[in-house]
Formats: sequence, structure tokens, C-alpha cells
Amino acid sequence: MSGDTVHAQHAIADRMRGLDEKVSRLTTLRGQLQENLEETKAEVEHLSSEIDVLTKVEELFRVLMDALVVNQVKTIEKVVTEGFQTIFFDQDLYFESEVGPKYNKMSIDFFIRQVRNGVTVRGKPLDSFGGGPSSIASLILRVISLFRLQRFPLLLLDETLNAVSDHYIENTGSFLQTLSSEMGVPILLITHKTGYLDHSDLAYQAVEKVENDCCSLQLKVKS
Repeated sequence: MSGDTVHAQHAIADRMRGLDEKVSRLTTLRGQLQENLEETKAEVEHLSSEIDVLTKVEELFRVLMDALVVNQVKTIEKVVTEGFQTIFFDQDLYFESEVGPKYNKMSIDFFIRQVRNGVTVRGKPLDSFGGGPSSIASLILRVISLFRLQRFPLLLLDETLNAVSDHYIENTGSFLQTLSSEMGVPILLITHKTGYLDHSDLAYQAVEKVENDCCSLQLKVKS
């Protein structure tokens, strides 16, 4: 056998060994990739299962939150309606709400409903019923908010009840007294309506006094 033939055989053998090594490496790599693929599939299935569970939990929480909101709103409706019927004794007023989704959030719209001579009128508080009922509704909602936020050392009302007719001063004053007493919240009412003085535990009344063309204010204390 000539030297060239031997050399060619050795070259072929070297190439075969190189190919065998390359096939071995590729086989090993394929096995690793196959193993990684199986692990990835298993992880994807696990994550998909977790997503399904979390989605169901999210739906459950949404339903529970919606139910909680509805229950809370119904309580508010009842409290404000009782306030209406206590103060506006000659009007058949009810505080109502509509709860629903808006812009991917829970939205609450408030309404006042009045029944008069068998006819029902329902509308937005300020648009349909003026400042009186709206002021009382706003007052009660503020008190509820103070308690929910646990911020209730003092309730300051600066001409808040100015829109409430003088016809309802006695009932409104009694309502404020009851509210302050039962909830343990001092109420400081600033008003030009002197009728509320008769319903206060302590009152400061500013009186204008004119002497020698000079005006001054005197403060009278009523307890």
C-alpha cells in the first residue's frame, strides 16, 4: 500500500472520529434541549394553571367587593332617607343610588326620589330638589366619611345649612343634637339663622351695636 493511500485512510479516519464526536455532542445537546423543552412545557402548564386560579380568585374578589359596596351603599341610602324623613317631615323624600361599572371602575350615582299625590319624581339632588335636601344629604355623607376614615374629633359646618328653609330649623336643630349626642362628635355650626340657637348646648351670638355713629360687635354667650 502506497504512502498516499495510507495517508488518505488516516485522514478519512480522523474525519470519521471528528464526525462521531460532533454527532455525540449534537446528540447530547439535543437531549439537553429536549429536557429543557419538557421543563418549559411543564412550567407553562403550571403557570397557566396558576393564571386560571388567580383569574377565578380575582372574579371572586370582584363579586365580593361589588356585594360589599352595594351593601354599604344600601346602608347609606337608609341613613340619609331617615335624615330626610326626620327633617323634611312634610315631604316624602328618599335617597337612592345606582351602582355600576364605569371606565373599568365601580361608579355610584346618587338620586333623590319624591312621591307626591301618587306621582313619583326622581332626579339628581341639586338638579331636581334644590339646596335643602342636598345639604342634608351632603352633611350625612360627610359624617359617615369621617367615621369610616376615623377622623371625627370635630364637625365644622360653615353656613352648610343655609339652603335649608327656616320652616325646618326646629327639626334640623334636633337632628344635629341627636347626631352629635349619639355619635359623640361635637358639631360647630356657623350660621346667620338665629333659630338654631335654641337647639345648641353652647352658642356665641355676635350682635352689632351702634353708638355715636360707631359700629361695634358684641359677643353674647348662651349656654
